[in-house]
Amino acid sequence: MSRRRAQVALRTGLLATAAIVAAGCFYSKKNEFEDWNPAVPGTRYKTIATIAGTSSGPAIRLTVQLRQQLKEGGWNPVPRSGRWDNAAEAVNGVCAPGAEEPVDGVLIVAYNHLTLYDCQTLKTVYEIGSSPEGGGMGLKEMTNHLIRYLQGKSAKPTG
Repeated sequence: MSRRRAQVALRTGLLATAAIVAAGCFYSKKNEFEDWNPAVPGTRYKTIATIAGTSSGPAIRLTVQLRQQLKEGGWNPVPRSGRWDNAAEAVNGVCAPGAEEPVDGVLIVAYNHLTLYDCQTLKTVYEIGSSPEGGGMGLKEMTNHLIRYLQGKSAKPTG
């Protein structure tokens, strides 16, 4: 290979490498998903217990914001606090007969994940997740998707 051809090949390789690296900087890893049980209509949830996914201050503040958004939409979101080892224990405790205030469902809230459990079956009926740090939906957008489900407007699960 001539010296000139080698230099052209080297430059082309460097440009290609630079293009791949630059594209990687702008690539978004949203990792979004949304799923629900089509046999359970979202319209049956009027009173929803909300639980922060962790006990951190930011997680609690996000849960308060979500409750406000649900309240503005016409639902009755009620806070629930407690110490549980996992979501199943929380749902069983909040949905138990004789609980302080009967609720239709339990919503576990994290900055990147919402999970709604049904109090009749104790199973997941709606779930959405994203990676806001990767350019995906934030909590407000995920809550808007949840509200569509609660209004009965969801078409079909995606993801």
